[in-house]
Amino acid sequence: MRMPIRIKFSEDPFDQWRLAQAGGYIVNHRGKEMFAFTTQMQYNRYLQLNKERKR
Repeated sequence: MRMPIRIKFSEDPFDQWRLAQAGGYIVNHRGKEMFAFTTQMQYNRYLQLNKERKR
């Protein structure tokens, strides 16, 4: 089984919205909350949504 892609947790509501839109989820990894993505495609979508905000 492939390990999920994990990145630093953000309390920013927009970041959490992007996470949900991309299909990611929040995990507790070794006592720290993190954003996680099952696939590279989900992570790429998360990044793309941020680029669209900056336009």
